[in-house]
Amino acid sequence: MPKDGRLDLILFGATGFTGWIAAQYICKHAPSDLQWAIAGRSQDKLTAKLRDIRRDYPDATLPETIVAGLDEVSAIKLASSCKVVVTTVGPYCRYGSKLVKACAEAGTHYIDCTGEYPWVLEMIEKYHETARQTGAFIVPQCAFDSAPADIVSYKIASFIREKYNAGTKDITFSLHNLNCGASGGTMETFFSTIEVYGLSKLAHASKPLALSPIQRPYSAPSHLPVFTHPTLGKLTPWIQATPDRAIVMRSWGLTQHHTPEKSWGNNFSFTEYKRVKSLFEGLATWITIGLLSVGVLLRPFRWIARKVITQPGFGPDQKFDINKKGNLDWRAVGVVDEDGGEKKGAKVLGTFAFNEGDAYALTGLFVVEAALHLLDTEKGRTKKEGLGNVIGGGVLTPTCLGEGFLKRLDDVGIKIEAREL
Repeated sequence: MPKDGRLDLILFGATGFTGWIAAQYICKHAPSDLQWAIAGRSQDKLTAKLRDIRRDYPDATLPETIVAGLDEVSAIKLASSCKVVVTTVGPYCRYGSKLVKACAEAGTHYIDCTGEYPWVLEMIEKYHETARQTGAFIVPQCAFDSAPADIVSYKIASFIREKYNAGTKDITFSLHNLNCGASGGTMETFFSTIEVYGLSKLAHASKPLALSPIQRPYSAPSHLPVFTHPTLGKLTPWIQATPDRAIVMRSWGLTQHHTPEKSWGNNFSFTEYKRVKSLFEGLATWITIGLLSVGVLLRPFRWIARKVITQPGFGPDQKFDINKKGNLDWRAVGVVDEDGGEKKGAKVLGTFAFNEGDAYALTGLFVVEAALHLLDTEKGRTKKEGLGNVIGGGVLTPTCLGEGFLKRLDDVGIKIEAREL
């Protein structure tokens, strides 16, 4: 199907829990001249959402509705009809590959909110080169997974490079505050990933540099299950550590390969934890994550869990209020590497603060602001810059969108900083 690009943006999955949050964000914050559409499998559900938009956002630009399924024809229709596709339809390892393929081939930008790093590895292997040739920016994990980790790591490594003309040895990253539960789609993702990829492929994708274009020996600081960091406080390993590390180390590798003058450091490593208030809370968190990690490998556990947990399409709070205030806080400490001379071992603190909602509100913000940023560059409203433009396209990471994207985040209330300790 020839690409007409008549629409600016299509939001696929707008009738689901996370997709509807993204749709509300567009209604509140998108420019009035945005030509957009909501897409999903049910016209009745789409029509109902359109009524909700008319009622709750009378001044918003009304979207079109597009009925689209999970088949290849629908994927091509979506990719050929707009400049940017935002999709919240997961698990992506089951439902997302055809849309990535269609966008890569059509030169249509693509944003999602997955945390399925084995699937992202598969998309890199299959479609990175195609997207690079067509100029499509394919940006997975551009939300709660794994944008905060990626952006804070970029800020710290850039600060160290600019101030000390040195690399970063390692970054210790910590989720300091989390204020929501998991949606049904999030839980289904855990189950589907193991079912689609199996243990062998999951183990391969979990290697620190699996998504990086550059391979090298990798080492990172190791700690007890609960330990006290001198700056970040009492920490324990966190469930997002592996998907976040995958994206951070891809950013490291892409930077190292394409802009070595901005290298994050030849020995760079990333570890992630969650702050806890006590040894007991830390041990309880560590044990719970361990039991869940083992449990999802067992078919009976997955069968039972699917019966009792929130179902896909629904969230932890069905009365979700996009205007509800909340607080999310990440902090990280980066260490100057040995090429820093007398500054070797100096430490830099990075912070990421969002006080306007919970993790799902942040996800809606991220995917929409990334899409609007790409639209602005396409329309010449924003200067094209960033690692993504150096590469020309491909399966990229949030930091590849460049400083213009970070400026957008600052304008909507996300505060990201790096400073000397």
